[in-house]
Amino acid sequence: MLVYENLKNEDVLKQFEKRFEEMDKLLRNKIRVEGPNLTFGDDALTPNTTIDSLYKAKEIWETKSFKRRTGLEIAGQAYGRLDKATQIFHDEDDPYSSYFAKINAEIGWNFFNSAFFQRKTGLAKIRFANELEHIKTSKDKNKAIYEAAENLLTLEYNYYIAIVLYHELQNIDILNQAYQYMLEQDKVSNEDLLENINDKMQLEYELAQTYDIKDIENEPLYILNPSIIIVDSVRLFEEVDRYNPDLRASYVEEQLLDAERKLTNYGHDMRLTPFFRASAYLRRNMSPSANLDLGVRFTFPLYDESAPKRRAIETEKMILIESRDKFTDQMRSYCRLRLDRIERLNRAIRTEAYHIEQLGKFVEIRKNAYLKQPKGYNFIIRLEEYNEYLKSMERMYKLMLNRTLALLDIQKTTNYNNLQSLIIETPVK
Repeated sequence: MLVYENLKNEDVLKQFEKRFEEMDKLLRNKIRVEGPNLTFGDDALTPNTTIDSLYKAKEIWETKSFKRRTGLEIAGQAYGRLDKATQIFHDEDDPYSSYFAKINAEIGWNFFNSAFFQRKTGLAKIRFANELEHIKTSKDKNKAIYEAAENLLTLEYNYYIAIVLYHELQNIDILNQAYQYMLEQDKVSNEDLLENINDKMQLEYELAQTYDIKDIENEPLYILNPSIIIVDSVRLFEEVDRYNPDLRASYVEEQLLDAERKLTNYGHDMRLTPFFRASAYLRRNMSPSANLDLGVRFTFPLYDESAPKRRAIETEKMILIESRDKFTDQMRSYCRLRLDRIERLNRAIRTEAYHIEQLGKFVEIRKNAYLKQPKGYNFIIRLEEYNEYLKSMERMYKLMLNRTLALLDIQKTTNYNNLQSLIIETPVK
């Protein structure tokens, strides 16, 4: 409610006194806790054993399939002669040259199209293709994990922020009653009441986006221990090259192009097949005869397109390297911006921690002074002092949340699941 009815001075004063007791109890029994960090992400980003085993099995079967390409070929023919039926000339005096059917079969070895030709490079191509596909799949998986991590971190910080906002709102609500009563008595301007109402609506709006009041109204006040976070930037940039999925994919793709270049040559377009052939001739008035042949069958294309294909692959590799260098610079620049942001947030957190410490001392001193003169001080000013302390806590928690999200951005960029090993964290003194 923004407007109260039938307000009395005694009722408003009772609300103040009750709230002072609640605030003193909250500050006296506040609980110190460590702020949420990124360590929970380590387990989530560990390799997926199921996916890994499937890709390993896929590579094994593709390798077996490749190795079965022995290059051995079996060919055969069976046909009948039509020269006599069509009155085409044939020598009837030579019975051996006259046959009505012929059957032959041969076995050959097509070496240049077998797994034995450039075997090592062919196996490497299979390995690189599977690794490239695996990296891209893992990238998609980790993207969902990081989105869930960001949501979880925000929820954890919002829990502590919401408790502070709730108590700010309780104080603002009492101040709202006081300003309304004073306005009715012509003791305060309408602008003061409107400002307080706007503050109240803003707090209600922020709180509505985080937690329901009934979930936090009985919670104690938590004090998050502030700290300064320093990231080892030298090691961080090393991890960018090592763990970023796009860069890893780029290096593997470069190796895949190298393998394709080696496999692009004239040999794969030619056929040179040694063979062994057995033939049988069927005659009408004589027993069948047979003969054995040993030879080589070859096909040499009168063109060679492998050279321009290799140049195209080399050009594609140059484009890939150029894109990777540009992407690396962009990633490092992105990380530097986040590191600068973290440094600025460190300074702000240190300053806000100092404010909280000083405001805490100030509130305690003022409380003792008020107790000595229970009727001779301004209740509104005292409640506003408590609220200034809460506002400082709210600011620091939001700063800590923003810093943690900046760290998560870096982790998303590098795809390095052990970012904590690059962080030096020291308490604010």
